[in-house]
Amino acid sequence: MNDSQSNQETGDREVKIAPHAIALTISGSDPSGGAGLQADLKAFQQNGVYGMSVVTLLTVQNTLGVGRVETMSGELVGEQIDAVLADIPPRAIKTGSVGNAEVIRCIGAKLATMRQTVNSAKCPIVVDPVMISKHGDSLIDDEAVAAYREELFPHADIITPNRFEAERLLGRKIGSSVDDFLEATEDLLDLGPANVLLKAGEFDGHQMHVYTEGEGLVTIAVDRYDTTHTHGAGCSLSAMIAARLALSSPEDDEDVRMREAVDSAIAAVNHAIHFAPKYGNGSGPIESRLLHFVD
Repeated sequence: MNDSQSNQETGDREVKIAPHAIALTISGSDPSGGAGLQADLKAFQQNGVYGMSVVTLLTVQNTLGVGRVETMSGELVGEQIDAVLADIPPRAIKTGSVGNAEVIRCIGAKLATMRQTVNSAKCPIVVDPVMISKHGDSLIDDEAVAAYREELFPHADIITPNRFEAERLLGRKIGSSVDDFLEATEDLLDLGPANVLLKAGEFDGHQMHVYTEGEGLVTIAVDRYDTTHTHGAGCSLSAMIAARLALSSPEDDEDVRMREAVDSAIAAVNHAIHFAPKYGNGSGPIESRLLHFVD
């Protein structure tokens, strides 16, 4: 950790705490605990980051599917954000499932105001544009997709769409070659975020990601495991990036901070997929108890 640490005696254990490592998730609730704000808070906790949450929507879901979604009003979401930011300023913020265009516009306005009063390097924003559940259920409409592009992405330090979300954001299919994914990543960058991490999925037997690094693009490939137990992997990845950014020093180079956070998150989530506990009768959650930095 680059931040100052305090040592707390707990019985015969010494626990190191980074007191300024605070992260906020703005996302929906998954009562089964595999995705949404529950997954985010677990990722924060596993990395020694104090986690806070603004609830955007409630779902009725488990590993078998999503039965119902109730979205909060933009006003209520905004009041939650105001309450948190006025009292406990976070060192990183991530957004996940947000429900509709009204909520996205509200979040965008609140983040814009925050950026006017806080040095953006001190509170990077990670946007995971959740549009489709793990079970294939569409979670937002076309108006919300447009709101992502117009109201939220311009404030994002990084966005983390998967292939299907990227296709919906770009309004076109992405081909199967590496060049197709590179082009898609560049087009996503044109929508306004400072960085893009495109979760490209299976490619040549590996799990591939495309990341914008400086003026160029890099591909990051990890082992792919033959499992359906990946519920919450996308939420956890963006939460891990936020957690690692919260732990890093805002005085460090922004590009270095982001690349280290991305690398740590990809490795940790891949590790958690490999050891998924196989809970439930459908697409089970990843092993969130292993969501921390791994070499």
